[in-house]
Amino acid sequence: MGLPTVTRKAFSRVLGVAALAAAVWALPLAMSPFGLDGSQVLAQEQQQKGQEKTRRTPALRNEVYEKLSTAQQAAEANNFSEAKSALDALVREYSGKKQLNSYELANVHNFYAFIYYSQENYQEAIRSYEKVLAQPDIPEAMEIGTRYSLAQLYFVIEDYAKAAQALEAWFRVAPNPAPDAYILLAQANYQLKQYDKALQNVQKGMAEAERRNQEPKENWWLLMRVLYYEKGDIKKTTEILEILAKKWPKKDYFVQLSGMYGELKQDKKQLGAMETAYLSGWVSGERELVNMAYLYLGGDAPYKAARVLEKGLKAKQIEPTAKNLELYGIALRQARENKRAVVELERAAGLANDGEMWSRLANIYLDLDNNGKAAEAARKSINLGGGRRPDNTRIVLGMALYNLGKYKEAKNAFAEARKDKRSEKIASQWLKFLDTEIEREAELAKEA
Repeated sequence: MGLPTVTRKAFSRVLGVAALAAAVWALPLAMSPFGLDGSQVLAQEQQQKGQEKTRRTPALRNEVYEKLSTAQQAAEANNFSEAKSALDALVREYSGKKQLNSYELANVHNFYAFIYYSQENYQEAIRSYEKVLAQPDIPEAMEIGTRYSLAQLYFVIEDYAKAAQALEAWFRVAPNPAPDAYILLAQANYQLKQYDKALQNVQKGMAEAERRNQEPKENWWLLMRVLYYEKGDIKKTTEILEILAKKWPKKDYFVQLSGMYGELKQDKKQLGAMETAYLSGWVSGERELVNMAYLYLGGDAPYKAARVLEKGLKAKQIEPTAKNLELYGIALRQARENKRAVVELERAAGLANDGEMWSRLANIYLDLDNNGKAAEAARKSINLGGGRRPDNTRIVLGMALYNLGKYKEAKNAFAEARKDKRSEKIASQWLKFLDTEIEREAELAKEA
């Protein structure tokens, strides 16, 4: 009984869903009416403190600040329509000679972005953020936060190419990027099928986390696992799953790990991983329980296979189909529970009316010295095509008929079996033996 392996297509479905689930927002969206750190706009001196060394940012006038504060109060009350009207009025008032300077305009467009984001109007929020970045000499902190927020918004609308571009621009200006930012870029790379780039960025994120004495997050490993699998690197995929299973023991990790061990032909490990999931009570679906039974059979543990199937059938987790009952019968037979095996195989054969199942039953009946039923089952099999080896089924029929003393019928069965080259030798031996037996009985009859 060969060990089942998870097909590449099936496993891709499992991992593909997890990849998108692994897209954890590295930082909260930097959306706020004033300032990208979530605080209210600071006074002119506070805003520009520390910026003059690199950029000369224009001042935010008190009168403009007060009008922005009016809009902010409406926004805090979730009255975004009123907040937008206040901003529109501000823009109109300063559209003539008394124009807003670049820093004031940046704050206005930042506020617009906040309103549009709150209304789930992401395209307008993006346009507003782009207008923030279009202003010259804005504070460096504002540029850094805006670029990051812009990248996140591109994720929201699933424009991964622009999300990657925005993040790359952010990396060029951001001091000491956090590990999560590398992971976010890796997620964009993954969506664009840039698997090598994605892996590099995940590794950078993990290295940065290690530098900061932080533990890599579970979702980072999940993303790395998907990337290695998409690249066809089963060995590395398995190594990542081993880490996940050890640090965050869950059903999915052990089931997937079992599948990977199967692809690597590591049969004992394949069985061990699946058995861990089963004994932990995580395996309850029919397909997984049947797979567990196959693994036990492949691992020379037929009694355990039979127990899995028995419990699953009783709990109605496994449907009593012909195929499942046949597997149960095979497990019982390999566990030398022949009488119980017969019962299950009879049920399976009755449901399927399949030549192969009746052929198996004929063999078991013959082993149990129940020659009448062996002959009956063999004939049913032959009428249905004889199973995979009709010649073998005819040999079984001939042996059962011989044991019943029906020599002529047995000769006919062996003669048919001899027509197949695979059984020619054994059938000929039986025919020769039968001729001798028939002659011997004839002699005994004469003497009587």
